[in-house]
Formats: sequence, structure tokens, C-alpha cells
Amino acid sequence: MEDNLKRVIEIRRYTDNSDEYLTDVVVREISFDIYINKKRFIGLSTLPEYLEELAWGFLFSEGIIKSFNEVTEVELDKDNHQILFTCDIPYERISNFMQTKEKTSGCAASLSSSISGKVNDFSPLTIKRSTILNAMMEFQKDSALFQQTGGVHSAAILQDETILCTINDIGRHNAVDKVSGYFLKQNKKLNDCILLSTGRVSSEIVKKAIRLGFPLIISHSAVTSEAVRLAWEYKLYLIAFVRGKRFNLYTGFNQIKII
Repeated sequence: MEDNLKRVIEIRRYTDNSDEYLTDVVVREISFDIYINKKRFIGLSTLPEYLEELAWGFLFSEGIIKSFNEVTEVELDKDNHQILFTCDIPYERISNFMQTKEKTSGCAASLSSSISGKVNDFSPLTIKRSTILNAMMEFQKDSALFQQTGGVHSAAILQDETILCTINDIGRHNAVDKVSGYFLKQNKKLNDCILLSTGRVSSEIVKKAIRLGFPLIISHSAVTSEAVRLAWEYKLYLIAFVRGKRFNLYTGFNQIKII
């Protein structure tokens, strides 16, 4: 079962009054470095797949790049787990990220930048209850890697009641960046898509969704108080604890139409 995403390791398992040596399957973790204009910008702990998508998604979701026109060259070095971007962007974006960055609640002490701006109202949105429940059920069945290791989060894009792409990572932040980067690389916009997540929705996940243009997040897990506050402030619909036949709506109670 040894492959690029998994490793087989020896463990010692204890049960009641006995113990034994066994093998177990664990998810593989690497450190991936993003360089901007020949300088190391950040290192991310990640699953070694969809690395270019991770980089694109991260830079867009953190507001470092805002258009493909700002990137003149990209070179992915898979062997050394790094990617080099040549960009024509204001240095203030990088300096602001470094000055306002916050340690996130995600894996490997990731960083997230602050968010600014103002949104006046929620965008009109109608969605079926069955779409929410069925999408989450299908989404959770989609990860064989989670079934084998229990060591990944997943994120997906839902559009027109169809899940278009599901990607795993060791961190929920990376999973969101990877699936977003997958779409952005195809020059597709995300403002008519819904973000699905298996992970907890904390403030930095909401910030990413706002910057990327998602109107709605749907999660299997819990939300935090700051995530809800930001979602209200920036008019992002937030649905979580999708379990069985129920779910919770946390924002936009009178604006969203759930039928």
C-alpha cells in the first residue's frame, strides 16, 4: 500500500490486557515552499499532491495576488517541493501579510492575513434542503484516503447541485486552497459555486471564502464565534453541522431561501 500519499509504519497496539506489533497506514506529510520573486514567502505542511493548485489557491485566498495578469512566470519543482512565482504586485501586499499575519487554528501553525472592506448585503441565494443534505452525504463518501488513514480533511466545489471536484489534505485550510486553486487555474470564477468542507469553520476559513468570492460555506463540522461574526459582517452564508437530515444556518436568516 506504499504510494506517494501514504506510508506503512510499524505500531504497537494495546487492548485491555494485551498488546501486539502491527502495521498501520498513515498519510504522508511534506513541507512545501512558495517563493515570490526569488524570495521564500512561506512554507506549508501538506499532502504531496495538487501542489501548484495549493499555491495558486493560497496566494489568491490570502489576497497576495488578485489576477492572473499579475503573475508572469510559475515554475513548480516537485522534486524539491517548492514553487517559484515571478509576480508584478505591490510590495505592500507582502509586507501587509507579514505585518498582519495571524497564527491560524490549522495544521502546522499556518498563517493568515487580516481582511478589510465592506459588504452591504447578502447576495440572493436559493438552495434546496435536499441539495445540502445529499451533497454532504456524497462528499463524505468521496475520500478513500480518509477511509484508509483517517488523516485528511476534504474540500469540494458544488455548482448547480453537482460536486465538481473534491481534494484532500492534512489541513482543512490547504484543502480549501487546493480545490479553489484547481478552479482558478482554469480561469473559472467561484462566486456561483458553494464551498464544501469536512473541517471546522474558523475565522481564517471564512476569510479565505470571502476573498475567493464564495457566497456559501457548507460544513460537516462546527463553527467558531469569530467565523460567524465575520460571515455576518461580510455577508457570507454559513451552514454547518450537516448531519443526517439536519443542519444549522448561522447567517443570513431572512436573505437565503432554503426550500
